[in-house]
Amino acid sequence: PQPDNPDTQQHRAFAFDARKIATMIRPSLLSIVSLLFTSGTYAFSTIGHHSPSLTPLSAVSPKSKNQGGRICVSGTQPQQQLHQQRREFVIQSIATALIPSVILSPFVESAFAEEDQSPTATSDDTTTIDPSIDLPKITQRAYLDIKFPKYKEPKRLVIGLFGDVMPKTVENFLALSNSSNDVSYNGATFYRVLSGMSIQGGAIGNPSGKTGTSSFPSGKPFSPDNYKIRHTAQGLVSAVRTATGDIDSRFFVQTEGDAGWADDRYAAFGIVLEEEGTGGMDLVRRISKVDVKAPQNSPKEPVLIVGCGVL
Repeated sequence: PQPDNPDTQQHRAFAFDARKIATMIRPSLLSIVSLLFTSGTYAFSTIGHHSPSLTPLSAVSPKSKNQGGRICVSGTQPQQQLHQQRREFVIQSIATALIPSVILSPFVESAFAEEDQSPTATSDDTTTIDPSIDLPKITQRAYLDIKFPKYKEPKRLVIGLFGDVMPKTVENFLALSNSSNDVSYNGATFYRVLSGMSIQGGAIGNPSGKTGTSSFPSGKPFSPDNYKIRHTAQGLVSAVRTATGDIDSRFFVQTEGDAGWADDRYAAFGIVLEEEGTGGMDLVRRISKVDVKAPQNSPKEPVLIVGCGVL
């Protein structure tokens, strides 16, 4: 899915990891089994004449009668004997249920531990990068000159690119940022604004934002390098996905510090830089507050990229 629907993004934020749930409940599994077993034996013990270890009611109660299909015991002493036998039976049942739990518990825990420490969980393919703690190396810089109604003159947005982590995605963005190329961001728009989430732009050849054009032959979309970079820092620039998960020229800028809904779904490849004389995040926030029109949250007045380049 693309980050075109704000409802979809918000729902993504509440997705649960099944592995985390399993980790939370696994220490109690054996206890639950023991409890169920004990409850079953207790229910069984309450039917005196069905338990081989209990004295039949007929043997302890010479004075009894049938009322509505139930055996009613008369007299105090036979009832006390029956309750005592039930208590002893329940204690034996609890002991029988707990012994297997104590014996098997170390083996169950070690099995989960081996799963958590499997090579897949620590392989390079699943290594993640938290830019709020350790920002990836910025290998290149590109800029977009943006004009919209609140500014008489264009304001420059400088983006630092993570070429080592996202080489192909950065190559595509750099080529599109070169205004001397036949296909570039020059003349494209920011076509969607999701307040408190992101601003989206770069739909070359389609102002509505439904499609984009990559810098590769025939403008075809391509697969991103990876999804390693977590969306934990405001100003991150990520690629918008097509319906098949590929990317083209479209991108979005994260306006908040926490955008977990984008992790593992959208490939971050750069970040807005705060440089003297440029708009920085202040420019991004101003764009995020422009008036929009339904149903696509597109700006009522165009937010244009009037220039671009590589620094």
